Amino acid sequence: MDKIKLTSHIKDIDLKNKMFKIIDKANGCLKNYDVRYSDFLNPFEVENAKAILNSDTNLKYTVDGGYDESERKIVFIYPFYMEYEEVGETLRFIQIEGNFKFKSISHKDYLGSLLSLGIKREKIGDIIIHDNFCQVIVSHDICDFILMNLEKVARNNVKLKEISREHIKYNPPTYKDVSFTVSSSRLDCIISGLYNISRQESAKLINNEKVQLNYEKITACSKEIKSECLISVRGKGRCRITTIGDLTKKGKIKVQGKILL
Repeated sequence: MDKIKLTSHIKDIDLKNKMFKIIDKANGCLKNYDVRYSDFLNPFEVENAKAILNSDTNLKYTVDGGYDESERKIVFIYPFYMEYEEVGETLRFIQIEGNFKFKSISHKDYLGSLLSLGIKREKIGDIIIHDNFCQVIVSHDICDFILMNLEKVARNNVKLKEISREHIKYNPPTYKDVSFTVSSSRLDCIISGLYNISRQESAKLINNEKVQLNYEKITACSKEIKSECLISVRGKGRCRITTIGDLTKKGKIKVQGKILL
């Protein structure tokens, strides 16, 4: 598979490098007739990887995030004559339990504790938060290390155990409804309204490559935002724009959204 040809349409350097890795793994699979797999990818990255892998009929692949509603997924690549059930080492699942009566533990707390062990973010899939525990999907090669080394989350002692795929319980994330008005549906205006910051600050975040729109990195402040867009701002969180509405009497655009808590 030709790296340059298959990624010529990709402008984002980070995305291009990730797709280079996918192609390397695909070429390794074609050469050695074995199973290769990616790191965890977001939905936009997965779609790019699928488009590349679909170009060779000697390959098969399966996208797996551990449960139906998963966001982050691994792409498993294997020869055309295999089935996914024959892939030996796939995903593993950890449950982290603790007594969190006096403090609400967030996704950020769990993720921060995992990353503090020196684990790369790409090795960790979805983190599903429940009241007194969370469930984490991880790549098979990092699971034992986490089980042996993670002892605290946000200064709380925790207990870990490995669970099976069947014990994963999806818990939809909690959102806070927000509404505001903007002069334009440009990305910098929407971010300014969402997080109550200046246009200059929102433009700086965009220019510094800290903003994703529907999981794609965006560096153009003028990008037009539509209803049902998902906006992620590093350091500030994630929001889904539910409605780009009508104009007010003063000519402002009404916007409604949901910020992830």
